[in-house]
Amino acid sequence: MHRFFAVKTDVNHALLSPEESTHATKVLRMREGDSCQALIDGAIYAAAIESIGDRVTLQLAECLPSPEPSLRITLYQGLPKGDKMEWIAQKCTEAGVFRIVPVLFSRCVTKWEKKDNEKKLPRWQRIAQEAAKQSGRAIVPRIEAPITVKQLCAVLSEHELALVPWEDQMGNGVRRQWQGQKDIAVVIGPEGGIDGAEIEQMQAAGAHPVTLGPRIFRTETAGLAAVISLLTLSGDME
Repeated sequence: MHRFFAVKTDVNHALLSPEESTHATKVLRMREGDSCQALIDGAIYAAAIESIGDRVTLQLAECLPSPEPSLRITLYQGLPKGDKMEWIAQKCTEAGVFRIVPVLFSRCVTKWEKKDNEKKLPRWQRIAQEAAKQSGRAIVPRIEAPITVKQLCAVLSEHELALVPWEDQMGNGVRRQWQGQKDIAVVIGPEGGIDGAEIEQMQAAGAHPVTLGPRIFRTETAGLAAVISLLTLSGDME
């Protein structure tokens, strides 16, 4: 079933953007009467194409059960090298993450420049949007501009629980720390890991270092592993 992001025009109708309209009619070759799903303000509706013009109008039917997880997980991802952030944005969106915020740890190899706000951020957001449509999400995770470790520590207390998977942590897993909290921060280091002083700063801000087991994940897979672990514990993977 094809899914499109849309905007309600009244109770029973919605309108696709010019880009979504072109995709529906020119790429997918959809016609009036064809069934689809409309993603509107975090809800999913059964729908059908009512009319085709410069923009496609949808006739809305029933609101469908939300596929969104019960946990609201923000991934604070150490800025990785190359195109790894694209993979992270795609796969963590598929898994159910709510928001992704890159973090400039001391061991980050990649440097963030002002031009990257206009080049990389929009690309990552487009990847997240396509992944949300493909995976049946009702929302698209926000991907924000990178923040410093100091800024990270200032916002960790806004979450009910902050977890930092760290290769030097032993015997304290995700299961032990998660006690039903709904708003969770997951902090992942870059390729070189997180410096001990940065771990201490985050602990002082209320974060809990945890282990993901005896095997060491790469930076691009550690966040996904932590997110899926939490969603499994909460029952969202059933």
